[in-house]
Amino acid sequence: MSDNTGGVLSYWNLKEFSPKLKPKSISEFPLYTDSHITGELNDEIGPYKFLNMILGINGPGKICDAITLRVFWYVDDQSSYGLKTDTSKYHGGWVTDEIAALVSLKLGIRVKAGKATRTYDSHSDGYFGTPRSTREKPPEVKIGSRGPVLPSVVKTVNITDLNEIYSLRSLDEEQYVSLVRASRMYQEALWVAESEPELAWLMLVSSLETAACQWSSDEDTNVDRLRASKPELAEMLFEVGGEILVEKVANEIAHTLGATSKFIKFCLNYFPAPPENRPDEWARVKWSKTGFRGILSKIYDYRSAALHGGTPFPAPLCGPPDCVSKESGVAEKGVLALAAHTLGGSWKSEDLPISMDSFQIFVNGVLNNWWRSLIEKKLTNQVSRAP
Repeated sequence: MSDNTGGVLSYWNLKEFSPKLKPKSISEFPLYTDSHITGELNDEIGPYKFLNMILGINGPGKICDAITLRVFWYVDDQSSYGLKTDTSKYHGGWVTDEIAALVSLKLGIRVKAGKATRTYDSHSDGYFGTPRSTREKPPEVKIGSRGPVLPSVVKTVNITDLNEIYSLRSLDEEQYVSLVRASRMYQEALWVAESEPELAWLMLVSSLETAACQWSSDEDTNVDRLRASKPELAEMLFEVGGEILVEKVANEIAHTLGATSKFIKFCLNYFPAPPENRPDEWARVKWSKTGFRGILSKIYDYRSAALHGGTPFPAPLCGPPDCVSKESGVAEKGVLALAAHTLGGSWKSEDLPISMDSFQIFVNGVLNNWWRSLIEKKLTNQVSRAP
């Protein structure tokens, strides 16, 4: 085990786990959610158990302790640190926050961890451990009168799917930290979307950027980056001056294209399948790499305007998605009208290409595809190195 386990205890606990070893101690923590939980993960192949609290059907904003996270400790639950500044493993949370974020990303639901409610160790009272009162209130989500901004995150999920967390022991520590950071950004976006949707947009984009930075490649040319980040500009340049003009402009503004290009290329590389339940054709986005290239470019422009110019994300993209019908559900597009006007701003429909609800579905699919690719690549490399 590493001499410095600061910040990623959940990773080293995975690495040190063995069904042949007796854990040093056991702790239980509540996981709060407003989704309906089915199934249970209580096997012997990993140090984390997810126990169903049998809450029953839940609803948007009705946050309850629906899952018990049981942690079998194979490392000390204290981090070790050196005497110099080191943020390479820092993500702003403890081991339970790491696990809760991974659960949130894997299942696509709101999840937060509470404080320990029971411990089993040398100080515990016999076989049943020692219960604890946390005196904490469940986290809150207030749904507006128009309905939830993210209706798709409140659903029925089976927590047996969380066994994929065990496979993360095969990753490098750097990869694991990047996955946790991206997961925490995604997780927090789901929690603040109903009250601070502008901030949620930034967090969703940042979750993808965090993953893209770990994945990024330097193989792109300046022209590739221009076409990926600003496809409309590239097309206009080509129509006026052909490939020569495209290349000249790309080289001139190359310093502004790296982040956008990396963001879009990452998303398209791990492009997810469309959701199972979709509205009528006229209310859908074009769920293809071609369609999303323009959407991603537009969303990233809004992100940059918000961070560097103080211009918030368009208000029409910060509310609940338009309802198509009871049968078809909600729209994927940002607005269904030809334009939207509110709070002193006006936007034509093509500048409001996707609702936040549909974008978070896209983000979840991209990040989960990236998660799986990390594992598959590691396993493939291990097989190729085998004698």
